[in-house]
Amino acid sequence: MKKVLAMLFMFAFAGHAFAGCTGINDQDQRRYCEAKTGSGNCSGIGNQDLRRMCEAETGHGNCSGINDQDQRRYCEAKSGSGNCSGIGSQDLRRMCEAETGSGNCSGIGNQDQRRFCEAKTGNGNCSGIGDQDLRRQCEAMKQ
Repeated sequence: MKKVLAMLFMFAFAGHAFAGCTGINDQDQRRYCEAKTGSGNCSGIGNQDLRRMCEAETGHGNCSGINDQDQRRYCEAKSGSGNCSGIGSQDLRRMCEAETGSGNCSGIGNQDQRRFCEAKTGNGNCSGIGDQDLRRQCEAMKQ
């Protein structure tokens, strides 16, 4: 579950600069980041739910094919066709609420994820994030 949650947070805020994407060790996350920055596509992403999230976020699909219920609800909330209230994972729900403007990052239990959320919402920076891939995603996002 922790790995799934980490992936959710990483693709929640995929990078916005190709230079930041190239340093991401996880192949699926790197491909997701590249697709989000226009320097790649979603087809090479091995994780089916992440690929479908990528397709939804890049306008080549929708959230309905995402198997994980929390991920699907998160995707729907981000796309405006749902809300965060049905997300079971407390940290992901709080991230969703912060991202959609109905909450903040302070209740996120995982320190790296909280710092990532704070950086994304303009209330912090990436330097304190311990997870290397997540920090690189964050730095790409801030460029």
